[in-house]
Amino acid sequence: MPNETDQTRADAAAAALSLVNAGDVRGNLTMPSTGSNGATVAWRSASPDVVSPDGIVKRPAHGAGDVKVTVTATVTVGTATAERAIELTVRELPEAAPYAGYAFSYFTGNSIAGEKIYFAASQGNNALRWTELNGGQPKLESTFGTMGLRDPFLIRSPEGDRFFLIATDLSIGRNGNWDVAQRQGSRYLEVWESTDLVNWSEQRHILISPPTAGNTWAPEAYWDAARGEYLVFWASKLYAENDPNHTGNTYNRMLAATTRDFVTFSQPTIWQDPGDSRIDSTVIREGDTYYRFTKDEGGGGTGCSDIIQEKSPSLTAVDLPGKPSWTVLDSCIGRDAGTSAVEGPTVFKANPGDTSGSKYYLFVDEYGGRGYIPLGTDDLENPDWKVPASYDLPASPRHGTVIPVTKAELDALNDAPPPVRANADGVVAHYALDQASGTTVTDDSGNGYDAKLAGDATWGDGSLALGGTNGHVALPDNIMAGLDEITVSMDVKMATDQATPYFIWGLGNTDSDGVGNGYLFTTGNNYRTSISLGNWTGEQTVNGGSAVPRGVWKTLTYTLNSAGTARIYLDGVRVAEKTGLTHRPGDIGGGRTTANYIGRSQYAADKYLKGRVRDFSLYNRALTDGEVAALGSNGTSVVAVELDSLKVPAIIDAASSTITLPVKPGTDVTALAPTYVVAPTSTVTPGGARDYSQPVTLTVTSAAGATREWTVRTVQMRSPVLPGFNADPNIVRFGDTYYIYATTDGFPGWGSSKFTVWSSRNLVDWTGHDTILDLGPDITWADSNAWAPAAIEKNGKYYFYFSAQQNIGVAVADSPLGPFVDPIGKPLVSKADYGNAQQIDPAVFTDDDGQSYLYWGNGTPYVVPLNDDMVSYDVAKRVRLTGLTDFREGLFMHKRAGTYYLSWSIDDTGSENYRVGYGTGTSPLGPFTAKGEILTKDPSQGILGTGHHSILQVPGTDDWYIAYHRFGIPGGDGTHRETTIDRLYFDADGAIRKVVPTLGSVDPLRYEGGQPKATVSDAGADGWYGADAALTITAGDKVKLVEYQIDGGGWFPYREPVDLPAGSHRVDYRAQGVNLFWSDVWSLQVKVDETAPTVQAYLVERKFVVNASDVDSGVARIEYRIDKGAWQPYLAPARIDSCAHVIRYRAYDVAGNVSRERALNVPALGDPAEATKLPSVSGTAKVGKTLTADPGKWDEKKLTFSYQWLRGGKVIAGATGKSYVPKAADVGYRLSVRVTATRSDLQPGTATSKETAKVVK
Repeated sequence: MPNETDQTRADAAAAALSLVNAGDVRGNLTMPSTGSNGATVAWRSASPDVVSPDGIVKRPAHGAGDVKVTVTATVTVGTATAERAIELTVRELPEAAPYAGYAFSYFTGNSIAGEKIYFAASQGNNALRWTELNGGQPKLESTFGTMGLRDPFLIRSPEGDRFFLIATDLSIGRNGNWDVAQRQGSRYLEVWESTDLVNWSEQRHILISPPTAGNTWAPEAYWDAARGEYLVFWASKLYAENDPNHTGNTYNRMLAATTRDFVTFSQPTIWQDPGDSRIDSTVIREGDTYYRFTKDEGGGGTGCSDIIQEKSPSLTAVDLPGKPSWTVLDSCIGRDAGTSAVEGPTVFKANPGDTSGSKYYLFVDEYGGRGYIPLGTDDLENPDWKVPASYDLPASPRHGTVIPVTKAELDALNDAPPPVRANADGVVAHYALDQASGTTVTDDSGNGYDAKLAGDATWGDGSLALGGTNGHVALPDNIMAGLDEITVSMDVKMATDQATPYFIWGLGNTDSDGVGNGYLFTTGNNYRTSISLGNWTGEQTVNGGSAVPRGVWKTLTYTLNSAGTARIYLDGVRVAEKTGLTHRPGDIGGGRTTANYIGRSQYAADKYLKGRVRDFSLYNRALTDGEVAALGSNGTSVVAVELDSLKVPAIIDAASSTITLPVKPGTDVTALAPTYVVAPTSTVTPGGARDYSQPVTLTVTSAAGATREWTVRTVQMRSPVLPGFNADPNIVRFGDTYYIYATTDGFPGWGSSKFTVWSSRNLVDWTGHDTILDLGPDITWADSNAWAPAAIEKNGKYYFYFSAQQNIGVAVADSPLGPFVDPIGKPLVSKADYGNAQQIDPAVFTDDDGQSYLYWGNGTPYVVPLNDDMVSYDVAKRVRLTGLTDFREGLFMHKRAGTYYLSWSIDDTGSENYRVGYGTGTSPLGPFTAKGEILTKDPSQGILGTGHHSILQVPGTDDWYIAYHRFGIPGGDGTHRETTIDRLYFDADGAIRKVVPTLGSVDPLRYEGGQPKATVSDAGADGWYGADAALTITAGDKVKLVEYQIDGGGWFPYREPVDLPAGSHRVDYRAQGVNLFWSDVWSLQVKVDETAPTVQAYLVERKFVVNASDVDSGVARIEYRIDKGAWQPYLAPARIDSCAHVIRYRAYDVAGNVSRERALNVPALGDPAEATKLPSVSGTAKVGKTLTADPGKWDEKKLTFSYQWLRGGKVIAGATGKSYVPKAADVGYRLSVRVTATRSDLQPGTATSKETAKVVK
């Protein structure tokens, strides 16, 4: 301005000065040293012991009260000065309080909804149990930049009562180009602050990265006490200054700047640049040491792109290429803990009194799979990061932060509603649903929880009809607040055309994307009830295994007790039970639920219930079986059976009105006296002890007089074959003993580290042995997730293949019982070679030619020939298999009759629908043609989750067995599985029949050697054998001794072929196995003929005639050949031509004996005779008159003549006599006769007479 002076500019600069949070000072202040108009600023303080001139704040002690402090700025522009006094309110320090829980900020994914800030609160002082806040909805959204928020970092000020949240400005959900995001990405930082973690300031959009930066990712901060300020650090790709469009190639470095207030920042500098890419650093201080965790994208010499751990005494120490300042303590942290590819670490120390089990936690983001996964260790200096045995994080959390909070802060975060009310019987709400009209659904429990009718729902016939379009009942909010136990029961009559998926009832929350976010629900296809504190991935389910019948009224009841046992009932009958649940109804949404419905799902895309409903009850406790039996129309139901000899609870199939009593093996079932649990007002007849060796019929009569017949049967339950929880069984035979190698189950997250083995001589009685391999001490590269073993013998060594931390290893031993030793010190198949995708479930197979093969895979199946050492292979020979329909995992190979059978598991091992399919091929390397499924669940027997199998042939037989796991009975699931064995059969065409899963398993093997092969040499036909007949018996290597007897004449040991005497005999043979079991007796009917047939031949009128005879087995065939011609069968006398020949001949009998070859010499024939006087015809050529032939005169004697009459020179059929009587057909023709002269030593000669006159009538 023309009239401006230094003074006016100084005054303006002073007026423009401000200090951040001057009225609410809680930490060090940024005191600007420059101002507008080129001003310089100097500060003084009225109370420098509280606020120093350079902004260092020392707050009053708690209880001393807030203080006012005036700071004055002297502003200088040129020669002029101006002063500006600013009054500060410095808050007293907060009252010290112990930490009692945690807060968690995070985003959820690469979508618009996911790229917002979500919060969760721990369930008490437990770093591994979480409740989503705000009903699972985001708390903070961006209105600046890309409008996407990722990688939220939350930090508490050192004074304790101010929180800052900083986040990445990035929206892949809107602009999903990762390359662009790192070239022209945001250079801004998104900032919020709060004093209570509940109420947040306006968003600040702060430019922080230099113009050369292509992105500003994953900002974090740490308080530097020595400097009195925060070090803020983030990842940026830095491009050359002469490349303003950022077109070149570069990598991410970690930059850093400092701030006191997250408003004013210093210029950024390099903090980490080792020469290759790094992102996502997080820091914790313990003692005088800073520990830093970073995603090392370049591998950094560690061999993996993973999380590294470093330490330094200085937070601000800088790493440059070739000049590291921080010391590496650990690398490949995610890989070694068994995760897939990870990034985005956040580290924190567990609170005192935390019940989760570890002292320190590092959450890592498995960005291509599960999201955040916790890792724990007890020592930062000597870390051993492992995935905890169990944890329950929010739904799909991604890169975020966990910080400790006080109880007051935790309570404020949860904002939990008061517990629901209940009457003396524990009823929270009861809706009869039998009103005549109105939209208010009355709660008659006395607690006042009336509900609302919505959509196409109408009253009538004593129930509520739901139209299936949008009809439902909306229950009050927070209807499960404070509940540790629950019972929900309702009568439903589902429409036959009910669309899926649907919930019959659901209590919980729905997020902004229409996805369930914490809920408890029941559905009917299949009948199950699930509880989740997040979405479907966190569901804990009790599953009935079959669909709820439609078109009829059914009473559905769910109970969950405080011990974590969930049960579902159909018409009062308990159809399934699940133990070990950790979720509780009151934990859903921290008690706040706003989507509580009858007839509607918490998932907006699901269908509405169609049908009728009535009598809905909700209790604050888990009802007993008897109480459940009294609900609804359950008066004729049997809900449980009490019997001491039951091995597992009775299996009650309400759909078929059948009850199976799985009794302990050896139980005398001829006088059982079970107690049938029914409604208190119902009766069961007949009572008392009964003979249950055959199905028994009983009748249940309700108080109203209704009756129902039930059929009860018993089964001797010999399964599971191994005690406890064991999965992925690999059954093999070594010598005379069978072995099962299995996964030790029952650990959350499949976290077992040890392998054991069982042995048996008969497939029924199994003996457990000591641990054969312990990943911790025995394997250097893995500590947990010991899964899916397989074993094989070769060249006197035993090779053991196994999964560990999603890699495949191999160990070797001199005995099937171990100990096994890792011969290579690294994975045989490493997931690092497959993009960190887990490589699991090995199977090993040796073909008839001695070549062995390794099969494995999860999602993608592979096979590779093993080298002769069995511990290496040529990766170039690896084959990726295709065409395996629905393949998931668990490959197994066996061979039968020249066909290769590859089988595999389908679905997830945690699914009750886990099952086995198979295909066939002509090579162990494929290709394979899928042939269908051979093993599936049988809910009527309580058999679910049937899969991960192995197949065994009893040697010397075509007897096959399949070992597999299923959900433990009762209440098992994907981590509580048990091993059993059933028979496997083949059809005549080689197809595998569908396996029938049983509770009884298999009968013990009595003889293990298989049937020896008995043959008799010199076989003929029709059971006859020839003179060289000898009995040969061939047995397998599991046979100790073979004996034989002839016609009951006594048993003799078989050592060499036995000559058999002539005659008809019965030959018996038997075998003794190496287990000393004698086989059954096998028999052969043998007929022996030791004498060859006799044979003679002669010539009759130039015809070759042969006769043969055999006294015992009879003549089978005669053969002859002429001169050197081929042998041909003799079927009838054979005419021989005029030439000279030698005819050889022989005979065979039925037993195969052949006579001595003999010969018949046949002389050649002379020239044909010639007529010296032609034949003549006498008589009248007239119809009916007789004509007579005269042969004429010939030049040879002793001839035989034959005649053929001719009509006009053509043969008259049948006219071959010496005389001929003309017929009407001859009229007008001239007749003649042709005479043939024959003799045995001459060729035939012919001559024809002169013709007659024309024949007349």
